Amino acid sequence: MSYLIKPIANEIAAPTSSGTATDVSNAQYVRIVNTAATTAHLVTFAGSFSGTMTIAGGDTVLIQKSKEDTIFAANAAVKLAKVSI
Repeated sequence: MSYLIKPIANEIAAPTSSGTATDVSNAQYVRIVNTAATTAHLVTFAGSFSGTMTIAGGDTVLIQKSKEDTIFAANAAVKLAKVSI
């Protein structure tokens, strides 16, 4: 499935700890790219709940989240961008 997306903020390197997790400029939709050749783990926080996913090396995914939810990844090779769809 393909999406037409519009970047609406600068892409950033994912923070690598929960203490520096980001809401990606209050994004509701985030384009996530793993620029590393190896898999990376992504963690999102919504209040006290956290969800995780694995992103294969070179993969791109689009996630929907609440504006307040924060994200961090296991490695800064993961890039995050606020987008609209």
